[in-house]
Amino acid sequence: MTQATTPHGVHLEYDTFGDSENTPMLLIQGLGAHMLGWHVDFCRELAGHGFFVIRFDNRDVGLSDKFPGQPYGLAEMAKDTAGLLEALGIEAAHVVGQSMGGMIAQQLATHFPSRVLSLALIYTTPNIEHLIGAQRLKERSENPPATNREEAVEMHVRYQEPCAGPAYPADIDWLRTLGGLMYERNYYPDGAERHRQVITGVKDMRDDLARIRVPTTLIHGDSDAVIDMGGSLAIAEVVPQATLVIYPGMGHQLPRPLWPDIVARIAENTTSEEPGRGS
Repeated sequence: MTQATTPHGVHLEYDTFGDSENTPMLLIQGLGAHMLGWHVDFCRELAGHGFFVIRFDNRDVGLSDKFPGQPYGLAEMAKDTAGLLEALGIEAAHVVGQSMGGMIAQQLATHFPSRVLSLALIYTTPNIEHLIGAQRLKERSENPPATNREEAVEMHVRYQEPCAGPAYPADIDWLRTLGGLMYERNYYPDGAERHRQVITGVKDMRDDLARIRVPTTLIHGDSDAVIDMGGSLAIAEVVPQATLVIYPGMGHQLPRPLWPDIVARIAENTTSEEPGRGS
């Protein structure tokens, strides 16, 4: 793992998988989530399909720059993302975003379209209408922060276990491992709260999404208790020729048993013809 500095001076921690000569694929994480949430094995599976995979810490999380007392929104986070690509000398990449990361990806595709080759949007939404877990996120932010590693791990499990759907129970061992790793890297709940403020204040993006002209696939579970699948349906209604995959019994999660299918769908989307360019 190392850091890159965007043209506008933001330091972002990132990590890569695969051959740098391959077509780049950028993974964008969600609210308060370290890039470690993109499991190493998931990243390797994507790289195995012939991509140079990049995961990174968004601003205000992990080892990237922090912004206390400096309000920002999705626009600034999308600018960070575009700036990371520029700092790495990458003209454009296939972009994969989950949850809030999917919202950043939408902003990236509409405001920096030349940077995006394709979009894979995972359990996300174009507005707050489908953010059915907003109250839970607010209550989480009001809890006292952890005072040690053990508390941080238990809090992570307590917050994340209910996100799993009935068909794919939460991997508690992984949640414990991830919670510990994030605490050891940089436990920073203030950043997660600023992320929460970003998504609860987002404006409806659907009018802008109609301009997207890159292959787009949408992935959601029908048992998502954070962002209901109406979020992906709303995007599918306005993005030309977007494909939509709904997994029965999947929650706000990327269950390991579904990785082969999800990875295959992401890879397949990158080879789709751009809307309006077919014969």
